[in-house]
Amino acid sequence: MNATRSTPPSDNPRLALFAKVVVSLTFVLLFIGGHTTTSGAGMAFPDWPLSNGSLNPSGWLTNFFMFLEHGHRLTAGLVATLVAVLFAWVWVRRAVLPRGAFALAGFALAGVLAQAVLGGLRVILDPQGIAAAPTSSTATTFRVLHGCVAQIDLCLLVALAAILSPAWSEIRPAPRMRGIAKLGRIAVALIFVQLIVGAAMRHLGAGLAIPTFPQANPDGSWMPHVHNAYVDLNFTHTRFGSVVITLLLLHLGASAFRKSDGDARIARPAALLGALILVQFTLGMFVIWTQKQQPLITTLHVVNGAAVLATCLLLTMRAFRAAYLETRPVARGSEVLV
Repeated sequence: MNATRSTPPSDNPRLALFAKVVVSLTFVLLFIGGHTTTSGAGMAFPDWPLSNGSLNPSGWLTNFFMFLEHGHRLTAGLVATLVAVLFAWVWVRRAVLPRGAFALAGFALAGVLAQAVLGGLRVILDPQGIAAAPTSSTATTFRVLHGCVAQIDLCLLVALAAILSPAWSEIRPAPRMRGIAKLGRIAVALIFVQLIVGAAMRHLGAGLAIPTFPQANPDGSWMPHVHNAYVDLNFTHTRFGSVVITLLLLHLGASAFRKSDGDARIARPAALLGALILVQFTLGMFVIWTQKQQPLITTLHVVNGAAVLATCLLLTMRAFRAAYLETRPVARGSEVLV
C-alpha cells in the first residue's frame, strides 16, 4: 500500500520570516529602480558593474541622478545577496520543507542574477552612455526585459514565501474555491501581459501618446484620431487593458471574499486585491492628468502594479491549494492533507 505523503508545515519560522523580509526588500528595490527610470537617471553612469570605475563614486551622495542610480545598484546587490542566502537556507532545510520550495528558491536566485546582467547590458549597450546619440533599439529591448524579469523574480519570491509560511499548511480543503483558482490563473497571466505592455510603453516614451483621460482626444472623442505604434500601445495599456483587468480583479476579489466563509487566508488577499486595483486605476489616471510632472505618482503606479500581481498570485496559490487539496483518512479521528 502506497503511503500518503503530507505537505509538512514550515518548521522554521525564522526561515519563513526571512523569506518575507526578502520580498519586502524586493519591493523597496522596485521602488528605487522605478524611480530611477522615472527620473531619467538610468544612465547616470556609463559603466557597469562599477559606477565611474568605483564602488563608491565621487559625488554620488550629492548628485541626485547619481544617488538614484548608485543607490539602485547597491540595493540590487543587497537583495541579490539575501536571495543567495535564502537559497542556501532552503537548500539546507529542503528535506523538511514543502515540495517545490527548493525549486522556487533556485529559480529565484537564477532570476535575480539574470536581472543584474540585463540591467548591466542595458547600460553597456546604450550609446547615451558614451556619446550624445539616441538610445538604441537593443538597449530599449534590454530595458523592457529588465522590467519584466523583475516582475517574474518578484513572483518567484512571493510564491516561495507563500509556501514557507505557516499559513500554507493551515489551509484546509475547499472544493468551492476551484472556480477562483482557475480565474486567478487567468488573471495573473493577464496582469503580467499588462505589465509587459506598460513596460514597453514606458521605455519607448509613449506614456503620453494619448495625453487625455478618459477621452482619447481633446475634442472629447473616445477613439484616437491618429494610429501609430505609440498611440496604439498607449491605448492598449491605458484604456483596454486597464479597464478589462480592473473589472476582472474586482470580480475575482469579491468572489473569493464571498466564498472564503471568513477564512482570513483567502479573505485578506481578496480584499487587498480589490483595494490595490482601485488604487492602481486611480494612480494611472493621475499619471495622465498631471502629464507625468509628478515622478512619485508614476513610480508608485509601477510599484503598485507589482503589488497587484503579487497579491493576485498569492490569492490564486491559496485558492488552488484549498480547491485541490485531498483529505484521506489514515486513522480514526485523524487525517492527512496532501
